[in-house]
Amino acid sequence: MTFSRGYEFDAMSRRPLYGDVTQRLVDICEAPDGGVVADVGCGSGLATQLLLERSAQVGAIIGIDPSEHELAIARQRLRDPKVRFVQGRAQDVESLTGPVDVAVLSNVMHQIPAAERGPVIAGCHRLLAPGGRCVLNTLFYEGAVLPETRPFYAHWLRATREALRERGEDIVLARSKPVALQTLTPHRHEELFAEAGFSQTKSEEAVYPWTLQDWEALCTYSVFVEGATGISDLALGSEALTQGLRATFERLELTEVPRRWLFAWGIKGSQEDA
Repeated sequence: MTFSRGYEFDAMSRRPLYGDVTQRLVDICEAPDGGVVADVGCGSGLATQLLLERSAQVGAIIGIDPSEHELAIARQRLRDPKVRFVQGRAQDVESLTGPVDVAVLSNVMHQIPAAERGPVIAGCHRLLAPGGRCVLNTLFYEGAVLPETRPFYAHWLRATREALRERGEDIVLARSKPVALQTLTPHRHEELFAEAGFSQTKSEEAVYPWTLQDWEALCTYSVFVEGATGISDLALGSEALTQGLRATFERLELTEVPRRWLFAWGIKGSQEDA
């Protein structure tokens, strides 16, 4: 997955909501004292920073991302001797670092083609020391949308189309399915961990309230803009989505809209994998 400058996940990752989500990720990680954490798909380093701040006992964190642009932001953001950043894809994680105690995939899986997600988790399994954990979370999965919030999305879609038509454009309906919309169920995520060789697997869903500002931040994320509108002009798509969003919040008299976030993880057996 490639990103356009100015349309990274950075704006979303700076929201307090994202801090709450990452805190849950940190809690699940249970990084050992002096342990090494691989932040796979670290992007601009917000999750890396939160992992460091909220797991102060870790010995080192290795941030891995394919985008040199994103890594440049991360290096500016986080200058700490415990942290180093490496350019590379999640699919190649085994070749990028030595053994680690925890592998984290923070909102990364939706950027990986569905057929490659299993191999990525399998690579993390091989990377981990016995007893290590691989933990992921994702906003884009089957079940993220609460049924009672569907009217919100329907109104937003209509309002966005109106905004685009005012500019002589429209949402592209006939298109190939974006990578970010190749959603999997929570159970399928657990199966991917089991198939990779993890002896203990689990998933949980948590509901988080999204304010208007949270949704606006999502409207600056290229993956979401492309997936929601199907148009290649990110500036136009982002502007139309934001205009439609504000109109929808006002029309429906909303203060927030809840959405689920998925967490899934596996533990590498300490005996059979030693």
